[in-house]
Amino acid sequence: MSWPVNVKEVKKLQMEISNYCNARCPACARETSILNPDKQNYIGVNNKYVSFDKFKEWMDNGNFWWSLRLIDFCGNYDEPTTNPDLLDIIEWIFTSGKFSCMLQVNIATNGGTRNKEFWKELGKLSSKYRYATLTNLGRLNVIWGIDGLEDTNHIYRRNVEWNKLQENFRTYIAAGGRASWQFIYFKHNEHQDELARQRSIDEGFERIKFRGTKRKEQQVVQPVKGKHELDLQGTTEKVVCKACHRPEYHGLDTGLYTTVQGTVLPCCWWGTESQLSTLEKTYSYKYDKDDNNLNSGKSFQEILDSPWFSNLHKKIQAEKFDKCIHHCKENIISTINNQIHYPKT
Repeated sequence: MSWPVNVKEVKKLQMEISNYCNARCPACARETSILNPDKQNYIGVNNKYVSFDKFKEWMDNGNFWWSLRLIDFCGNYDEPTTNPDLLDIIEWIFTSGKFSCMLQVNIATNGGTRNKEFWKELGKLSSKYRYATLTNLGRLNVIWGIDGLEDTNHIYRRNVEWNKLQENFRTYIAAGGRASWQFIYFKHNEHQDELARQRSIDEGFERIKFRGTKRKEQQVVQPVKGKHELDLQGTTEKVVCKACHRPEYHGLDTGLYTTVQGTVLPCCWWGTESQLSTLEKTYSYKYDKDDNNLNSGKSFQEILDSPWFSNLHKKIQAEKFDKCIHHCKENIISTINNQIHYPKT
């Protein structure tokens, strides 16, 4: 049994294009790497980004992105805006002719990097490519991870200075940039959700997304699973892989994930050093980081056709990997609450 998705069918490509970051968020995989640099399979941080030329090489190389609708710059170790070639990469995506005119690019950021000139240029790009796609947002959107307000955001988003963050999102939005506010619930900020919702409207964000649940809500529904998932129907371990075709799924299924090192994986949950180490120990087909790597000269499709990927789908069902059970059980639903304001035209 081969991997059930080929490149022509991929709708979502999540990409890690840097392993630099300005923040020190406690639950981030980066913190484990920073604190344990002598571990086996150590990936490392703050030493690599995907250059403009390398990005083009990866995406060209015989690949046909006929169904691709979203490139999501959001990795396990990166702050995407630290990539010095990001603006050039985005411009190439929209002008190369390799992708559908419906393709959307999302960038996840903590908002505390770069300078006003960068954010102004990014806002101009977002304004330039405004054509609405699958959502009521434009083709280039920035998702700002702001978990609270002036007095709380820094508690989790450590090293992100509020005044700089505020200057950056105001500069980006003023230049025509389309922006979403992502708010993760914590004990220290849950009382500010309505204030954040109103602030997002006042500042010109097009929507706010709340991830997770408030503590009082957790007393009514089942306990939270991970950051933004609820288990509503017991303990079944049947896996419905979100990286594959799911006709009943209202969203972008059939996806792939790439790390900054060029490793291709089904999803981001497998993209940390600890998870790759676990896979090497549990999955009977040993993972070859060089063989399953875009830097080896192989195309995405050649990697999907490799023995490792070809046998993976049935192994996910048979061997019941912990990550797959935790995030893709058939009874897991998302608790992301999107509140859309008034889209720009």
